[in-house]
Amino acid sequence: MIGKIIKAQKEIYYVLANDESYMCKARGVFRNQNIKPLVGDNVEFEIREDNKGYINNILERKNEIKRPNIANIDQILYFVTIKNPSLNLFNIDKYLAMCEYINIDVAIILSKKDLAEEKDLEFIRMYENIGYKLIFIDNYNDFPKDKIMNLLKGKTSAVSGSSGVGKSTFLSNLVDYDIEIGSISEKSKRGKNTTRHIEIFNLGKNTNIFDTPGFDSFDLDFIDDEKNLKYCFKEFDNKSCKFNNCNHINEPKCKVKDDLLNGYISKTRYENYLTLFDDIKRRREKW
Repeated sequence: MIGKIIKAQKEIYYVLANDESYMCKARGVFRNQNIKPLVGDNVEFEIREDNKGYINNILERKNEIKRPNIANIDQILYFVTIKNPSLNLFNIDKYLAMCEYINIDVAIILSKKDLAEEKDLEFIRMYENIGYKLIFIDNYNDFPKDKIMNLLKGKTSAVSGSSGVGKSTFLSNLVDYDIEIGSISEKSKRGKNTTRHIEIFNLGKNTNIFDTPGFDSFDLDFIDDEKNLKYCFKEFDNKSCKFNNCNHINEPKCKVKDDLLNGYISKTRYENYLTLFDDIKRRREKW
């Protein structure tokens, strides 16, 4: 049979096929080849007479994210908040660059919109202006379920973002399942990470959503050459710079820098690009 791994706990994999969930183990050959099945993998498996399931083959992956370690994602719902916890534009730009590099669509979900002032909402709209989907939600008082379900329909989506930004409450509003919800630490103003494992919930035909552990930081190991970073910023695309390999930093007749001076490109986004460029370069030179 062919199914999808929807949950993994230690060495037990829960495989969904024909609306039934089967507990399986991976064949020893995967361990010998240093291959680990991931939540999201499509697999060939068998159920033996003793009712034990075994994964025999992992089908080709569309993509893979290292942290959290999941596979075959169509889009990521990246959660941010203006307050509690505070908005971190550098982390947003770094995360969006990662998603661009591995070619995964991103929708930015700004939760706790009730805590934001109108000027804050206008500021975050710069991401919508460069082509990202942007949805404002209030998980408790104004949850746009129909709009969210339309966004998710026919796709496998992953929920991501720092702890405390409302991911678990968001999922509880979508799925008929008791998801543990934490609170904000008063000392750090960060969320208590309540998700213990990665799991997929089915929301309808060909519509799935990951519940993934929150994170507070991540590495730049998704890209190994700073010269490729320019391809990870949407607003830098299709610019008629003098040089085809322009990095948009010190090169003459750079259209990106012209657009920056004319206000067509966000100064904050450009400064974050320069910081990321230098970080990747320093890491490469240490190798």
